[in-house]
Amino acid sequence: MSRFFKAEQLKYRHTYLRGITVFMPLLTVFLSAWLTHSYFLVDSYNWWYIGMYPGFLGILCGMIGGKDKGKKNHTIWSLPCDMRKIWDAKLLVGAMVSGLSMIIVVFFTILAGKGMENVLHMQFLAAPSVGAQILAGVVMWLTTLWQIPFCLFLTQKVGAFFMFLIHMGLYSVLSVTVSLKSWFLFFPGAITARLMCPILKVLPNGLLLQPGQMTYSPQLARMENLYFGILAALIWFGLFWWGSRRWFERQVDLK
Repeated sequence: MSRFFKAEQLKYRHTYLRGITVFMPLLTVFLSAWLTHSYFLVDSYNWWYIGMYPGFLGILCGMIGGKDKGKKNHTIWSLPCDMRKIWDAKLLVGAMVSGLSMIIVVFFTILAGKGMENVLHMQFLAAPSVGAQILAGVVMWLTTLWQIPFCLFLTQKVGAFFMFLIHMGLYSVLSVTVSLKSWFLFFPGAITARLMCPILKVLPNGLLLQPGQMTYSPQLARMENLYFGILAALIWFGLFWWGSRRWFERQVDLK
């Protein structure tokens, strides 16, 4: 498996993959620090998991899936290799790069927050602890892994451009609305936004999790959502991984 992973990594050595992996998290941190001030610590993460991170994953999967798709996959389907391992290598690269981007956004949000407090003497409203921010990063990564096989499959089916439109259209609209429902576990795109409520004390719409705020309800603050949500997101990842893996393997037999 390591050979397939290394081979997949080599495909992106001279692309802008590394650049966007660093640039998009830093852009999110910079914009939230510049524009939101007192709400920086919660808005940095809210902007990330609601918009910038799904967009980053869409671009990432478009690059990973589109690299071979542009050549109609002939470069890999002609190899005497297990197609399942090739697909797994693509998913592993996506998971690794997405994890790195998550580390960057958490690290620089914490760093910028400490700098703004100690140097600029700013006071943040509803500031989450460092431990809560690290937990939020881990949960965000785990609960968004399903997007990688989903977006890779869509890239193979409709191309990177339409994959991005479908993915962002569904995620940006439904994640905010469905995450407020009791049945949010049945829509994987709503899980992350829902779980950030008890961790960061912020609603999916970016408002603080406080009585009187629009869309607030006591159910959103329940910590048990965290356990069920992570489990459901990992099940969704397993289903998308298994289904897309089997589909990709069968394409060789159809050619």
